Amino acid sequence: MGWTAPASRTRLRSRGRCDAPRCAESAKTYDDALALREDIIAAGIECPGPNQRVVPEEVGTAFLECDYDIPGTAVTSTPEDLRAFRELRGNAGSDIWPVLHGPNWMIIARDEAPLQQPQDELGGTILPAP
Repeated sequence: MGWTAPASRTRLRSRGRCDAPRCAESAKTYDDALALREDIIAAGIECPGPNQRVVPEEVGTAFLECDYDIPGTAVTSTPEDLRAFRELRGNAGSDIWPVLHGPNWMIIARDEAPLQQPQDELGGTILPAP
């Protein structure tokens, strides 16, 4: 049984490059990592891993592994949970990779280049490696 977001959550579409924090808030939201994976693939990015993990089970954050350039994605149950991830990322030291994030999701990449194409399609904000 998978995690499902509240029915009140809306999906928005944002096009074009945008680096301001408000752009992350105007991007789409996702019910789970599999839905995010579908849009990553539609944007032309490889993401062969179809198995997501939800931690804690049922109500937590959904994680999904993609490939070498984009090793993973995360979809949180609330925007507040994503903010907590971003804060942890800021305190984690030098082993941090760049991410593209929206209101409740994050795509993790080894460098910023693979994040440009999904940003064009999904919206969101790229946070560079420190």
